[in-house]
Amino acid sequence: MEQSVKTGLVVGIALVVAALILGVSFYQVQKPKSTIQVVGLGMQEFDSDTVKWVVTIEEESEPDDLKGGYRKLDKSVQDLISDLKARGIADEEISIKPPYISKDYNYEEARVTRIRYQQSVIVITKDIDTVEKLAFNPIELLEKDINVMSSKVEFFYSGTDELKKALVADATANARERAEMMLENTDVKLGKLISLRSGVFQITEPYSTDVSSLGIYDTSTKRKQISVTATAVFALQ
Repeated sequence: MEQSVKTGLVVGIALVVAALILGVSFYQVQKPKSTIQVVGLGMQEFDSDTVKWVVTIEEESEPDDLKGGYRKLDKSVQDLISDLKARGIADEEISIKPPYISKDYNYEEARVTRIRYQQSVIVITKDIDTVEKLAFNPIELLEKDINVMSSKVEFFYSGTDELKKALVADATANARERAEMMLENTDVKLGKLISLRSGVFQITEPYSTDVSSLGIYDTSTKRKQISVTATAVFALQ
């Protein structure tokens, strides 16, 4: 009987100790860890190195002179291409779209009065200066009887991917600097990085405040500004 009591007592103590150990372990696992979340910013200005120019040429003819109208359009397009080549633009940097025609109607007389012909020439090159000179001063082409109906210039940068990688690193470093500044006058120390999430890239004109949840790629200016945020969570010590 006495032996059974001793055995039961030992088992009871062992269960209590085991329960305490498990309880402490559970608390250590479940207790909230102290962290700090900060948002870092990376930003840089850069110059585009590639330009895309879409210029549309227009000609017109009488309704019964379809062939003559196409010939006039083709001559203007070829004159433009020749001018581009003379300025150093290579063949592989020039492409054209199929021609498009539209008709002017006199609805009162129920007849076609004029036929308009349009064709677009596309230039993609790194020779930005040459394209800018022509695109921003169409008088040169008009004086050569090249009828420019519309002109659109877009600027791009071939090293965007590498720039984005560097900028994410800058934003991460900035997040750490901000966290350290926030803790500068406290007894708390910044610990290891727990998580990191990059935002979308905003490529805009310099000093722009435009942002979009889907990101922006503004192609309207040669000089650009790229920015990205990095949301970082650090442990606290």
